[in-house]
Amino acid sequence: MLGSKPLISVIVCAHNEEKYVGKCLTALRRALEGFNGEIVFVADRCTDRTVDLAKKYNVEKLVIKDKKIWENSYAESLQIGFFNSSGKYVYIIDADIVVPSNFFKRTLSLVNEKVVSVSASVRTYPSTLINKIYSAWEKTYEITPFGRSPRGAARVILRRALYEVGGFRDVPAPDTDLDIRLKKKGYVSLYCNKVYVWHIREITLKKAINGQISAGISRYILRISFVQTLMHSIFRFRPLVIYGWILGWRKYGSRKFKREL
Repeated sequence: MLGSKPLISVIVCAHNEEKYVGKCLTALRRALEGFNGEIVFVADRCTDRTVDLAKKYNVEKLVIKDKKIWENSYAESLQIGFFNSSGKYVYIIDADIVVPSNFFKRTLSLVNEKVVSVSASVRTYPSTLINKIYSAWEKTYEITPFGRSPRGAARVILRRALYEVGGFRDVPAPDTDLDIRLKKKGYVSLYCNKVYVWHIREITLKKAINGQISAGISRYILRISFVQTLMHSIFRFRPLVIYGWILGWRKYGSRKFKREL
């Protein structure tokens, strides 16, 4: 039981993640040893054993979401998790991520009044052939001329700064949208390739293709230009991202995304 207000709040959002959530929570419990922390688990319309597993690992706060209000359910779950958290440092950890035992110690040391968000390097665990190929491809991120942007799968955000920008918004890429809004406030979101976590999901070809298309649509919605997206597709070897951007342009046009809880 927490004796005082937690220093760390870890938000884990999950939709039918029974295959991975046990490993995720085991690693989080190990890494949180010695810290005053809480796990805020948001179960989004789960129909498998995800909720039972969250209870088994005694998460401090379990929020069961049985319907969605926002168009983008993951963004909504993040905002719900934020509302139910209280730590000075808010972590986002995807339910298929395994963190190392020193994860919180290393990332917290990088946060300050200017650098308000730190994202770890997310590495695909080479458990299958496709995962091995994907893992090898990910290394191209480190040699592209644009560097690598922060990701939402394993990151910390200073609560004060997250509150200042209004938390998360109803957009397909809430992490990228958050970085854009933090930057407008003069804050820095840091990507740290010296701190890494494992992405343990078994990737399929369909998921890899859909991921690129979704990324392109998100970039259009966030008003990232066609030229920037084209360069991203070329230098990061993601040809379907530009296709997704065009789909986003055709579907959404000049539509604005401002919806918040």
